Amino acid sequence: MAAEKARQLSINQSMTKPLLILGCDRTLFLVGCLACLYVGFNVGISKGRIFVALLSAMAWFLINFALRLMGRADPLMFDVFKRYSQYSDKPFHNQFFFPAHSAAGTRTPPFMRKRWL
Repeated sequence: MAAEKARQLSINQSMTKPLLILGCDRTLFLVGCLACLYVGFNVGISKGRIFVALLSAMAWFLINFALRLMGRADPLMFDVFKRYSQYSDKPFHNQFFFPAHSAAGTRTPPFMRKRWL
């Protein structure tokens, strides 16, 4: 039994890589594209305002550039932010997080006290 080989499992690469489009996060890329297309066509071209359509095209390039930088830094950054904001009642303020240690003399918040009945 000591001479048995360790079992090897193959891990499919497509199951571990993040979903990126042009180096950007998939959901943010699609939202940016839809917003720029909406502004470019509905506000710009349909009303005869070519300048607005050009501005939306320029905004699309800038959004994709920023998202590509974000995807290069951390491909899962948006997923981490979604998870972080899930535990908060106000955006960017995670007030239900308490550190593992507390200062001497601090009291436990009422909603964290154990209720036996």
